Amino acid sequence: MHFDLSSALNLVSAVTLIGALIFTGLQVRAANRARREQAAVTAIQTTALSENSARILELLGQIPEGASAAAIDNLDAEAKRQIFQFGLRLEVTGYMVSHGMVGLQIVNDLAGGAILGFWSRAKNWSEERRKRTGEAEFLEWCEWLAMQITNYRKTRPYVPAYSSERNRPS
Repeated sequence: MHFDLSSALNLVSAVTLIGALIFTGLQVRAANRARREQAAVTAIQTTALSENSARILELLGQIPEGASAAAIDNLDAEAKRQIFQFGLRLEVTGYMVSHGMVGLQIVNDLAGGAILGFWSRAKNWSEERRKRTGEAEFLEWCEWLAMQITNYRKTRPYVPAYSSERNRPS
């Protein structure tokens, strides 16, 4: 087989184009991974490391699971504000998970218990507020996220990090 200059240049162009496509694909994959990692950090900062996270978790410990709407409505204004703010933080996290910005596994591993605990206490209050105000979207992503975590845990039982096989030294 005989290559002339034109054939050689066509071969070089084809190889260059293929190399550029491979490089672009790798760059897009790396950028997507960086975006997901940054979104996970944002979700963690928004939920777990927020200003009122420790206070709200302590407050939630004082409210029974399945609490009536009145249990939250009867709290003082500051406690209700903290519950409302935490719910809004979970709204952002739920939205991020629903749009693939953060993986459900990450959110479940880092905050799943707190999310399920919050929702088990705020569900009736949220539903009552929706009825009273006509705002069907109130804490909708928080509810969606709690449902996703519940479904996720039905197929993959949660194992705490301290007892997980994957975290044991070899």
